[in-house]
Amino acid sequence: MVHKMKPFKQYLNEFTITGLSTMLFTAESPSSLKIPISSSMYKRIWPETIRATVFHTTDERGLQGLSRLEGRKKSISAFFSMFARYMETGIATSGGAIVEMDADVLMSASGDIMSQVDKSGSRWTTIDDMRGTSRYTNFDKVEDDFHALIKKLVVKHLTPILPRNQVLSTHEYELWNDMKKHMKGDGRSLNLLIKEYFDEMEKIIRKHSDTFYSVLLSYVKKRTTDESWDEQVVNNIKVKKVHLLEPTQNKIDTANPDRTHPIDAFDFMKKTAKRLFGSVQVWDHSIDLEVYTRQVAKAELKAMGVKKR
Repeated sequence: MVHKMKPFKQYLNEFTITGLSTMLFTAESPSSLKIPISSSMYKRIWPETIRATVFHTTDERGLQGLSRLEGRKKSISAFFSMFARYMETGIATSGGAIVEMDADVLMSASGDIMSQVDKSGSRWTTIDDMRGTSRYTNFDKVEDDFHALIKKLVVKHLTPILPRNQVLSTHEYELWNDMKKHMKGDGRSLNLLIKEYFDEMEKIIRKHSDTFYSVLLSYVKKRTTDESWDEQVVNNIKVKKVHLLEPTQNKIDTANPDRTHPIDAFDFMKKTAKRLFGSVQVWDHSIDLEVYTRQVAKAELKAMGVKKR
């Protein structure tokens, strides 16, 4: 099957170039090259949308931001499972909330995948990051293709600028990391390079789609982890309910007294959540909320016909 390349304007809708080049041209090896977590790209490679109920930790200001993200492509980090004590850190001492929502899952991992966010809000990962939760996945062939890609792009885009013998004798990643300096502010050429990088990265992900699917999305059909929390990168969210922990006057974070969750802050949070999303549930104990989130994940797996291991 022949896949048509997209015009550069379409890339501008998927990725904002401002600030991107600083992040993109930073790598020491194939395993540290930036891999886009892109709903548009992944939809072209894996047409089936995975929709799931996930949870997201945030604060009062973040609640207002979530209301503006509903139905949009911008991605956020969420979870299926989180230990109660981390919910307490996020809720009881810093004015936070746990938001239950339906979302499209772009990346699903059993632990923190350390996804990075550029200035535009687009998320990125690397093979190094993915290895943390995919220890048994062999990325050798992917890394070979990544290395060949960087070598090709460096030779193609720098040979017209630098002496060919200098390009061929200098380490590829040294040249890649200095690409902006070598191009001397030539924005058009830099944009063309970035477009080609995205095109070629999509080809490589498509070529190794089984490998990437097993790393990026297979956990959504397991949802069982030994880590303190798992991480789901999601977008196109729809908030269902906001969960809050009932504070107490005696609940003081002695290590960070400025993060104490006072009653008035809780009341303000509750009113904000109610105004924005309507449905709010208050919990007396974080362990009950932890059990609830796990039950939601288990029930969805059962409805999908997936037996939880």
